[in-house]
Amino acid sequence: MDPLKIVQVTPFFGSRSYGGTERYVSNLSTELANRGHQIDVFTTKNSTKVPYQSYYKNMTVHRFYSPWNVFGINPACFMFHKMLQLKDIDVFHVHSYIYFTTIQAALTKLLKRTPLLLHIHGGVGRPPYKTGFLKEFAKLFYDYTLGKFVLSQADIIASVSLQDSNLLEKTIHYNLNRIIIVNNAINPEDFPEISPVLQKEIVISYIGDLEPWKGILYYSKVINRVLKQTKNISFWFVGNGSLFSALKDKFEEEKRVKLFGAIDHKEIPKILEKTHILVQPSFWEGSPTTIIEAMAMGIPVVASNIGDIPRLLNSGEDGILFEAGNENQLEEIILNVAKNYDELVDTARKARSKIRKDFAFKNVTNQIEDLYYKLVS
Repeated sequence: MDPLKIVQVTPFFGSRSYGGTERYVSNLSTELANRGHQIDVFTTKNSTKVPYQSYYKNMTVHRFYSPWNVFGINPACFMFHKMLQLKDIDVFHVHSYIYFTTIQAALTKLLKRTPLLLHIHGGVGRPPYKTGFLKEFAKLFYDYTLGKFVLSQADIIASVSLQDSNLLEKTIHYNLNRIIIVNNAINPEDFPEISPVLQKEIVISYIGDLEPWKGILYYSKVINRVLKQTKNISFWFVGNGSLFSALKDKFEEEKRVKLFGAIDHKEIPKILEKTHILVQPSFWEGSPTTIIEAMAMGIPVVASNIGDIPRLLNSGEDGILFEAGNENQLEEIILNVAKNYDELVDTARKARSKIRKDFAFKNVTNQIEDLYYKLVS
């Protein structure tokens, strides 16, 4: 088939630190460019010193200055005028429905009638954790106004999460036959298969944003309690966010808690190779990349039963699920890790091949490419 001209619209792109959605868009764009498609990426930058355009093989990245992030996550930028100037575009592929970048792409679709694939990476529904009235009201108001408009402009809606897909169908989206599941994805060759062996020290890692919706606050309480009861369990945090300073102050004198901050994603496999258990205590998730990466290597996963995590862990058969926010349950699981670790490793090993096949970027890109051609035709 003929190569296509595709515009990828995403709030963030190209950072070497940990960020599941932006890494998804980066890997997808690179794979599509390698297949001969012409890719234009519309994204943001936080400094005027960063150039507007960067050029790669079959790919141009356009960065628009954002002076601040609303609520810490939504970059305030203006790119609508440049979108309107685009010519001969075959498909808009827009990532996440909750950003200013998304709204501007939906307006462009309305005026230019270019086919639009909207990709949902989480963030559907009301925040399932305690947050301020303003944030909760703003999210609810957005969903039923601008969010509903964005969804209405999508010719196809792809969701990495079955849970989010079902939630959309029950709430703000009326055209159910437009929603399909497209798995989250990784490059398996970047994550070598290993067989974890329990040493004197048990390393339990969290990898991701250090934010309230990730369950960091109650997880830190569990860590405090476990540290008092054990001498051989250490806890690692990889990532950055609004809670980084608080965690640093809280565990400053504790040698068994290590904060790495944001690191180059190329270093993540090295972190995982030294990890015995990956913990994901989130209140709010789509389909977490961190879990897929750990499972692809064969590392046991302990995670909250929200979003698409139960589907990834096969309803708990391929890992351990617990109720999000249940400190006692998570504490008990961590304390029992050493007692049944060989069994956990065996379970993780059996799930590894399925993950490496069904969540591989080459396979997922095949599915997305088919969607592009369907939209064009």
